[in-house]
Amino acid sequence: MSISSSLYTGMSSLFCLSDKLGTIGDNIANVNATGFRAGQISFEDTLIEATNTGGVRLSPEGIKSDFSTQGSAQPSDIATNMAITGEGFFILSDPQVTGATYYTRAGEFSFDSDGYLANTRGKIVQGYQIDALGTEQTALTDIQLTLSTPAATLWDPTPVPRLVADPIASTKLTLNINADARSLEHSAGGLFGEWDATQAEPMDATAYELRSLQDIYDSAGAQHSIAIFFDKTAVDKTWEYLITSPPDVPGPPATDGILGRGAITFNSNGYIEDMTLETGSGWAAVAPNANGYLAFQTPFVGAASIELDLGVSNTAGSWLYAGQTSTQFGYGSYTKFSDTDGYAEGDLVRFAVSTDGVINASFDNGVNRDLYRVGLANSNDPASHFKRIGYSLYQADLESAALIISDRPGLAGLGKIMGSSLETSNVDIAEQFGDLIFTQRAFQANSKSMVAADEMLKTLIGLKR
Repeated sequence: MSISSSLYTGMSSLFCLSDKLGTIGDNIANVNATGFRAGQISFEDTLIEATNTGGVRLSPEGIKSDFSTQGSAQPSDIATNMAITGEGFFILSDPQVTGATYYTRAGEFSFDSDGYLANTRGKIVQGYQIDALGTEQTALTDIQLTLSTPAATLWDPTPVPRLVADPIASTKLTLNINADARSLEHSAGGLFGEWDATQAEPMDATAYELRSLQDIYDSAGAQHSIAIFFDKTAVDKTWEYLITSPPDVPGPPATDGILGRGAITFNSNGYIEDMTLETGSGWAAVAPNANGYLAFQTPFVGAASIELDLGVSNTAGSWLYAGQTSTQFGYGSYTKFSDTDGYAEGDLVRFAVSTDGVINASFDNGVNRDLYRVGLANSNDPASHFKRIGYSLYQADLESAALIISDRPGLAGLGKIMGSSLETSNVDIAEQFGDLIFTQRAFQANSKSMVAADEMLKTLIGLKR
């Protein structure tokens, strides 16, 4: 290597070390940045690039992010803040640039006023939508909530859009009872004859053995109370039941509010072997429907047929039970279990994010619904394929984009998700200060080599004098 080459090499090294110093300073400045990845410059790469470019300076491709280590997860009070444990990046779209895709490890996300799950720069998180039936879509899309705006009132003229669970009309009433085998008939005239809708209490408390209450919901989300009365009959092991709702018209006829009446026959083991139901103005017998249940009609908004599930269903003409069912045992009459599948409109209470990336919403009506699954992306060489563009964001060029895979958390080598958490940077501050001292010493040494080469050149020039 000639003396002039030593000058050029030294000068190129000073440029490279200046870039390394800038990278170290950038790392130290971002030690507390969420999801930040430390930048790295290999000195060997510096020499090669410096030689190939004629000793000018390091090209940007020489600075790569360090994805070999992961930052620690810190708890957050925001449920939609997320950290990735393992490999992968969150996928973001830019609402201002069609087709632009970004990647990040910084999961500082929240829902904006339009319902989009976005980062602090307004980039929208991508995921797989899950519909009300639980079916998950296969294509990535913007994660956006469907918000409803309440009607304006004098107290709230500009209501804020909100996430609600739409009301669902009840279609099934599940009821498991035990009818006391020791019970006697309370009313020789039967429950139907005892019901009098013209009275404040249509059914006298002495006229039945058991009353079971259950709320059901109409299509508008309004709640209605259903009372089912049970009483022993004069026939051995046979009980009658009456399905009722409160009378809903002034001066009602005596039978108003009766939705159905029927009988239940138990076998010698205390389990249901037969049951009947009569409904309608003519009190016609109802046959089991396609699901094997007897059903009655309601007079409410969006009138629905309600299946009555006493723990048995009719299959090929036989009443069969599986698991918990209604019984006749000699230890008291009581309701063992009751439930309905409908519910009223519900307001959002909280979000939660599972380890497999599912965003779940809980509502004040007891409904829990999966909304989206967050998507992740990665490649076999993220340090080469993902280029840092600032704000903890990365992009891939066209060549690298073809090598990037996207999938659900936990699949295809991708990591899991921690909700209510944020990943810290992976900058090792002690290592950075060590590199800082080394870079300073290398800079001093290179500058001295240039001074020495300069003195040698002066000596050579002086030889001709």
